[in-house]
Amino acid sequence: MLFIAEYKLTWESLDAVIAKRLEWEEIQPDGFRFVGEYVWQDGAAPFRGIAIIEADSVGALNSFVLHYGPTLQMSFHPASDVASSIQQVRGGTKTRGARRRGSKR
Repeated sequence: MLFIAEYKLTWESLDAVIAKRLEWEEIQPDGFRFVGEYVWQDGAAPFRGIAIIEADSVGALNSFVLHYGPTLQMSFHPASDVASSIQQVRGGTKTRGARRRGSKR
């Protein structure tokens, strides 16, 4: 499955987060892959970012969360690519266009 992880970190946790990110390359489980990672400096929390993640299992995703622990504030959102989403919507349109009982054409 594809996930978007939003995260925040503070100046106090910056060194720990960098160390954990470098460690993650060595210990990440099979079935976990970064598709992309982006970070920007923000006002409230010094750093914010997103990671686009493919995870084959909830266990692989949980490993990521447990690895970072309280150093990051994270929220995850299931996602899909646009082409797959369009295909799902098109597959669902067959019943949407069905004639309703009592409707006129």
